[in-house]
Amino acid sequence: MTMPAAQKMQFALRQTLDKSRGLSGFLSRLSIAGLVLAVALLLTVLSVMNGFERELEQRILGLVPHLTIRGSGSDEDWQVLKADLEDVLPVTEIALFLERDVLMVRGNRVAPGILLGLPDDALARWSGMVAERLSAEDAKGLWLGEALAQRLAVNVGDKLRLIVPDTQDILPAGNLSQSPSAKQLASSVSAIVATGTELDEGLILTQFDIVAQLGDSSGSATGLAMQVSDLYAAPRLRWQLMQSLDRQFYVTDWTSMHGNLHTAIQLSRDLVTLLLLSIIAVAAFNIVSSLILVVRDRQATIPMLRAMGASHSDVSQIYLLQGGIIGVVGASAGILLGVLLAYLVPQIAALIEQLLSIRLLSTDVYPLAFVPVDIRLVDAALLWGVSVVLCLLAAVIPARRAARTPVAHILAQQGFS
Repeated sequence: MTMPAAQKMQFALRQTLDKSRGLSGFLSRLSIAGLVLAVALLLTVLSVMNGFERELEQRILGLVPHLTIRGSGSDEDWQVLKADLEDVLPVTEIALFLERDVLMVRGNRVAPGILLGLPDDALARWSGMVAERLSAEDAKGLWLGEALAQRLAVNVGDKLRLIVPDTQDILPAGNLSQSPSAKQLASSVSAIVATGTELDEGLILTQFDIVAQLGDSSGSATGLAMQVSDLYAAPRLRWQLMQSLDRQFYVTDWTSMHGNLHTAIQLSRDLVTLLLLSIIAVAAFNIVSSLILVVRDRQATIPMLRAMGASHSDVSQIYLLQGGIIGVVGASAGILLGVLLAYLVPQIAALIEQLLSIRLLSTDVYPLAFVPVDIRLVDAALLWGVSVVLCLLAAVIPARRAARTPVAHILAQQGFS
């Protein structure tokens, strides 16, 4: 005769959650609390790391070119190359660009940078990140990153003086008496771009023809910028292009500028996951010791269960159920607490910045100026499943010990013979 499943579950629930159960109830609730804390911390940290990965892909890699071709060529050469690549590559956008090294002057403030000229359709891709701009008819000007605009103390509508060295004016070796010439252009700031990323530190965009005025008389393009449908395929496509293009062109992809950042985020995420999973493992081992103490504390009830018809398997299953209840309750509560903490992390960071008058994240040091959060269902489900399985495994040893408890010895201790 075996105990009904409902009766075993009822007994395990009372032994785990009933406050009147003394030491056994206290140890079970303590095990649940440890598991809740471990699961909540892991889900919160994973959500923040996921947020950094998402913002890297959307805010940074979604704006910078995935593939870039530079080289020497006439406008006709670039147009032919552009048409050919549109037919053979899975590009979502391809545009000519023109870049010049510039020195920006505003009063006594000076900042170097690279002025990037884009066609209007390519420039429109940045419109979603514009924090402030002039009206459309006055928009023929510079688009500056927010951090760069703050360093120059300029706002929308202010004038900047651009100084561009004349690349054709090369001094003879040893002739330091002659100063190189430079071209200058006064231009207004027509938009402030706030991506909230490191791009804001040096972003200078404008229309293609404005940059052409600062270059040589030809005003030909510097290269081609391409966005591809799968950004992780960019290194493979770069290698293919290098094999097929003439030697006058050279190809780079986004990994040359931002690959280290992406790798660092992935590595940090993996290391943090391993570290916090070890905390869950420690919490599971704590369940082993707790349930062994529960077995000793409740060993007087084992003869009662056997007298009611419970077999060795029934006793073992009761303590396995108790481990499973600890896992399910602790993991579920931990997931809920982790989701709540993850949602509150940006507000907590903002509150700390306000109270201490400091910037926790700044784009001159970190890739983002804010704390991102991305809560993923797959992480929560995987974390819940791993926690419950570990708790069940941790309950195996106490369950086997409870099933092997010598009933006659316990009855003798209790005064029965």
